[in-house]
Amino acid sequence: MTGLQHIQQNLNQQRQLLRHAQSVLPEDLAIHCLHITARKNQMTLFTDSSVWASKLLYQRQLILKALSKYLGAPAHTLKVKVLPKQRETNKALPKLPSKNALKVLSEANHTELTDNLSMSMNKLIKTLQKNKLSEY
Repeated sequence: MTGLQHIQQNLNQQRQLLRHAQSVLPEDLAIHCLHITARKNQMTLFTDSSVWASKLLYQRQLILKALSKYLGAPAHTLKVKVLPKQRETNKALPKLPSKNALKVLSEANHTELTDNLSMSMNKLIKTLQKNKLSEY
């Protein structure tokens, strides 16, 4: 058996365990059971929030009984862990001002060598113009 086949077999077993755990729970609780792992006689059930984790812990004996029956061996302990929510990885980048907006800003900014605000604004406009050009 190759490494990939072993992983696939392990995932299938975990899916079956999860289905058995979910089958003995009320539907509103079962849908919050996301994944389960088994190591020897210790089960770890993953859920999506601490509220559901607490409710699942109250059902610990029921879940352990169902898993023991499925496995044909006693499952002694059940831990419930909360999976952190997945963060959005492709956040939208800020929009760059249009060429027309940059032109208006440039015309409105009268740079004087002693005026810090005007010099800073001029640097910002030049940076935005460079970024606008590299966008294409």
